Formats: sequence, C-alpha cells, structure tokens
Amino acid sequence: MATSRPETSQPKRSEDAKALHQDKARTYGALADALEAFGNRVSLALLFVFIAAVVLLAAGLVRGIPVATISGAAALLVFLGMQVWHARIHAKRDDARVREGIHTRHIARILGEWKDFAVGQSTLAHNHAYAYDIDLVGQGSLVQRLDVTHTRNGENTLVAWLAAAATPDEIAQRQEVVAELAEKVSFREDLEAAALRASGDTKLDPEPFLQFIQKEPRVFASRPWLVPIMFVLPIATLSLITLAALGVVPHFSWAASLGLSLLVNLALSVAVHEALNLIAARKGYAEAFGEMLRVAERAPFSSPSAMALRDRMIIDGATPSAQMKRLETWAGLAELRTQPPIHFIFNQLLLWDLHCLFRLERWAVHVGRHAHRWFEVLGELEALSSLAALLHQDPDAIFPTIAPSSGALEATRIAHPLLLPTVRVANDVHLKGPGSAALITGSNMAGKSTLLRAVGQNIALALAGGPVCAASMTCPLVRLRASMRAEDSLQSGASYFRAELLKLQSVIEDAEKDPPIFFLLDELLRGTNASARHAGSRAIILHLLTRRATGMVATHDTALATLEHELPGRVWNAHFTDVVQEGEMTFDYSLREGVVKTSNALRLLKLAGVDVSDEALRSELEPAQKIAIKPA
Repeated sequence: MATSRPETSQPKRSEDAKALHQDKARTYGALADALEAFGNRVSLALLFVFIAAVVLLAAGLVRGIPVATISGAAALLVFLGMQVWHARIHAKRDDARVREGIHTRHIARILGEWKDFAVGQSTLAHNHAYAYDIDLVGQGSLVQRLDVTHTRNGENTLVAWLAAAATPDEIAQRQEVVAELAEKVSFREDLEAAALRASGDTKLDPEPFLQFIQKEPRVFASRPWLVPIMFVLPIATLSLITLAALGVVPHFSWAASLGLSLLVNLALSVAVHEALNLIAARKGYAEAFGEMLRVAERAPFSSPSAMALRDRMIIDGATPSAQMKRLETWAGLAELRTQPPIHFIFNQLLLWDLHCLFRLERWAVHVGRHAHRWFEVLGELEALSSLAALLHQDPDAIFPTIAPSSGALEATRIAHPLLLPTVRVANDVHLKGPGSAALITGSNMAGKSTLLRAVGQNIALALAGGPVCAASMTCPLVRLRASMRAEDSLQSGASYFRAELLKLQSVIEDAEKDPPIFFLLDELLRGTNASARHAGSRAIILHLLTRRATGMVATHDTALATLEHELPGRVWNAHFTDVVQEGEMTFDYSLREGVVKTSNALRLLKLAGVDVSDEALRSELEPAQKIAIKPA
C-alpha cells in the first residue's frame, strides 16, 4: 500500500459539469420568469376581453343591437381561446421551473450539498450484510447522494443493485448504458421532468395500476356468452327501429330487443360499474407514467445494451405510448357515464358500458399482463441515470475492471464517493486475492473507518455496474460483507457485544460459501476486555482467511500486526496517524506502510478538557509496540 495525495483543485470534468448545470438552471429560471411575467399580462388581457364580451353582449341583447351581440359573442370566443393559451403558458412555466430544479439539485450534488435531499424508504432489511455498515442507505448515504429516481421502481432498483453483486454480463451491459447516459444530459433531464410534472415530490408507484390490470375475475372472462349478445342486441335494436321508422315492420317491434338490452344492463350493472369505477380510479396512473414512457421509447440510444433495454418495452409490436393511447381512448369513452341522460340512451341502445369494458379487459389480457416490463425498464433507466450522473459529475469517477472471484483487488487513488473532490484524500489499496487481508492500525479519527467505507462503497458501485472513485480499479466478483456498526437494543434485550456477535456470525457463516467474501471489519469485539478482544479478533481473522475470504480490518490492537509475519504474503500492515505541527494535532488521512507507533487517545482527551498528566501524554507518544515490519 502506498500513499496518494489529493488534487489541489477540482479537476476540469467536474467544473464542466457544474458549468453546464449552472447554465441550464439559469436558462430555465429566466424562461420561467419570462413566462410568469407574460402570463400575468395575458391574465390582465383576459380580464379586459371578458369585461368587453359581457358589456357587448349585454348591450346587444338588451338594446337589440346585432353588431354588439355579434361582437360580444366573438369576444367571448376570443376569451375562451385565450384561456387555453394562458393554460399552456402556465404549463410551460411550470415545466421550466421543474427543469430548473433538476439542474439546481445536480449543482447541489457537485457542491456536496445533497444531505438535505429527501431520504427514500429503503426496502432493505436492517440486518443486511453491509448496507448500513458502509452508509449505503439512509441519511448521509450513497443512495441519497446518487438518487435521481422519481418512481418507486427506480429507487428500489438502485438500492437492489448496490445491495447485491450483478453477473459479469450484467455489469458490462450496465457500464455500457451508464457511459452513454452520462453524455445524454438532456435525455436524463427529460426523464426526470416527465416524472416530476406528474408526481411532484411523491415518487410514482405503478403497483396500483398493475394490480388493476391483473385483477381477476374479469366480467367477460367468466361470461363468454356476453360477447355475441353485446354485438347482436344493439344491431338488432337499431335495425328494428330503422325498419319500423320506414314502415317495413310493426312500429314497436324493436321493444323486445331493447327490453333484452335493459335486462342485460340491469343484471350486470353492479359488476360493470365496479369494474369501470376501478378503471376510472386507476386512469390517472396511466396518465402519470405516459410521458415518462414516451421519453423512454424515443431515447436516442446508440449502444446495443441501451437499445435492447428500450426495445424491452415493445409489446405486440407497439410502443408503450401507442398501447397506452388505446387504454386512454377506451377509458375516456367509458366516462360517458358521467353524462347521465346521454349515457342512459347510448347504454340502452348500444350496450355502451359493455363495449367499453370488453375493450379494456381485452387490453388488460393481451397488453396489461406484459405492462410490468414498462415500469421495470423505467426503473432501470432511472437507476442507470443515477449512476450516470456520478460518472458525469465526479472528476475521479471511472469504470473499474471486473476480475474473476479468484482475482486481486487493485485500486490506485481510491477515494470516498461522498467526500468532495477538493477535500477527499485518495489512497492505494492492493490485496492479492482470496485468503489475504490488510490490517489497518492508526490513531483515533485518522481515517481508518473512512477508508473501509470508501473501499466498501466503491466495491458496491463496481459490482452494480457503476463508476468508482479511483484512478484505476480492478474489482473481483466477491460478496461484500461488513461488521462496522452494531446497535444494542433495550427492546430486544441485546447488548452491544451480543449485537456485534450476531453480525460477525453472519459474516463467518457467509465465508463458508462461494464465491469468496470481501470483509470489512472495524474494531472487532469492542464490547469486551482487551485480552479477550485480542484473542477473539485474531481467531476471527484467521478463520476468515482459511475460508479464502479477502478483506480489511481496522483496529487499535497493534499486537495483531504479528499476523503479517505468521502469514507472509497474505497479511499486510498499514496505518494512519496524526501529525503534530506547531503543537497542534492534525490529520493528513494518508495511508502509510507498517504499524502505527503512537496513540492519540490521551491527547484528544486533553483537548476535550480532561486533566491528563504530562507523564501519561509522554508515554502515549512513545512507540506503542516495536514490531519489525517487512515491505508489503
């Protein structure tokens, strides 16, 4: 392991991304302001036109002036047209505001001001193998930093990808799409804007819509005899009415068929009305997702993986927008029920409700059962866009090379994705593959836990198909596992030590399976005494290494450093330390070879106001333990 220094200024790619988003935010903000001002002027003009229409109509009708009446009617038509125009101006203004907000949030991500963003509802169990240990989800997490999703599917997909390793083929395909999306800023903007216009601050959830279209039993599925009746009765009724009007048949000969239609409507009224009411209630979901689907199906993709993702939305040779248009058409026709007098006539003569419901149910059977693919693709596009935003905005983001599970972890200048490029310190980490480990000792607050989380988050990103924050990285196909946080619980009666044991037990059990695990362990067994902690930590590390596990251990127990000599070539020692300059303790967060020689606990207590003797402070500055360290 070797030390790497941070860049002194934010590199060009991030500056370019920030400048692009700032320019777009200013452009959309100015457009929204201009549309707002123009809309206000149109509102004033509307008022004058309306007053003119009322005055002219009143004068024309009261005094019998035809010119005034015609002019008033014309002014009223102008007013109605201007109302439509005014609504469109407001729609464009709202769209500009939405797009301004999208780029403002991207700027906040680049500036590190993303911790005020909403935190999603994580679907991961609290005992997940590593998500909560390495700050994958929750407040101040990687998902909070990355998330540009606005659907439940998108958020869940992003979390699921980071919470479990993909296959090599999946990783390669995702990398290809992420690389293309990183450059397609306008497409990513359109996708976000389409969702935000429909949902506002609430994430769209397709589940109610899917439940509706998959609902069983259906009216026609259990009554196949309805189909011929539905077509024959209206034809018979209309034909008999026509023939009766022409005097070809007796005048009331149509009464029988019309009576049958009435009986059919009465017999099925409850089932039909329930089905159509459900359709009306769910119609909004189709409309909400409609624009997102149109954006996705028209995506100007060129990479094979991206085009294959887009083509998954095609059902029966038709695009989602075409299929949704059919649904919206028949759902719209079914709304004739809201016009009682007209609806009664049409429904009795034509069995209108049955025809609408038949078309809607047929759509659900032939198209709706595949519609889940649309929302899966939208979710994947949003998750990929989240990864693409990191690649586009972070100057240190690159794609890693994925190695077999037997390969080594090689990372140069690896850095924490949640730290700003201007302040993050990058370090080199090299582990030789299964059965090897890095033992990281060091002062308090010097960076041990941060390094472990940096490695963990970058491995999660790499195995999700995303970019990592490093100069270069080769990541093996491992199963990431961590024990870095444990919480005691009064409710469950679990002590801190018991909680940590449960986490360690899951890590140890997982080490028995293939592929090998990559473990991140921070201050093992801190809930017990020093002697037991040392013996237990040593036993855990040896147990994991004999199971071909690879990983990193952060510890204050410098006596564990002897493992480097007992297992040459398999255990390497490195450390962080504080730096005393002009009597002040500082940290450079740089990883150094070997074992830390000093401690800073007493000095930190002294700085906190605790009365610590000078003799104790001097003893802390002396070598904690003399161990000969061979070069890694």
